Amino acid sequence: MGIWSWFQSLFSSSPSYTGTVIKHVKVTDVIDGDTLHVTFNGKNERLRLLCVDTEESQSGGSKPVTHAGKMASEMAKKYFASGNGWCEITIEFDTTDPTQHCLEYHRGTYGRLLCYVWKDGEHYNQKLIEEGWSPYFVKYGSSRLYDATFQKVHDQARKDKLVIWDPATNKGGPSRDYDALLPWWEARGARVKTFRKTGRPAGALDVREDYAKILDAMKQSSEATVFCDLQQGIQAYPGNGAVAYIGSKAHPLSLWIPDAESEDGKQIVELIEKTYAKRGLGFAYITGKVTSYKDAPQVEITSPSQIQEGYPPS
Repeated sequence: MGIWSWFQSLFSSSPSYTGTVIKHVKVTDVIDGDTLHVTFNGKNERLRLLCVDTEESQSGGSKPVTHAGKMASEMAKKYFASGNGWCEITIEFDTTDPTQHCLEYHRGTYGRLLCYVWKDGEHYNQKLIEEGWSPYFVKYGSSRLYDATFQKVHDQARKDKLVIWDPATNKGGPSRDYDALLPWWEARGARVKTFRKTGRPAGALDVREDYAKILDAMKQSSEATVFCDLQQGIQAYPGNGAVAYIGSKAHPLSLWIPDAESEDGKQIVELIEKTYAKRGLGFAYITGKVTSYKDAPQVEITSPSQIQEGYPPS
């Protein structure tokens, strides 16, 4: 096999998979139950597994470190171990988009690739849900490829009280309140589902997957409607203005309110903070001129009417 044929084989699709895949990916480290470091094609990458959220095994974030999280981390380290190192896996994206598109745009907040992981024909994301290591995590949208399967095994694991669903697992220590989290995640997931079904076909842009179009709008200083997550709320107040960061490390994008002290500006800030931020609605459609700030796009907003729950606005 020639070098070019070998290279193509790494990125070829397989009848065993539904989405775009990359084969022969070498695991280089296991961080916890849902985060891996890998290498392929001579490049190091970090993976954040889609639709799962194992509990924390290390401190440093906003979520508590739990016994279930430590268990999941140990399980993952054993699962991906091979000899004195780590095994090879196949990664699958939640789309049939070309591989290069996936590598560029299917990345999360911290630049990690968002994907499913397969090892020796087993779907690891499904394993995490099915065995009770993780809920079916739909906070950022349900699975396009495996929604029905993930929901089925989630319901069964919860019924059987496996790992995180068993109160005894974290008894006496920190735990996560899934009774409160699941309805909130499902409400957010429903908004993403509606965006995929109606918003995007109507012309609204996704921060990650349509980032090239957002950059084009910035270059032309033209108007665009962006479907974005306002969960973090207002994060800075430079001068008389206010800024909400609605992009990511890989796809920087901000919402710019030039006069947060005006009547309209105060209403915009209040709307974001009280309706969308924290445990609020989260996702909204924002329509405005896309301009440039430090070579990154920003959507300028001067009226509360530019923030809508649906698109096209009713």
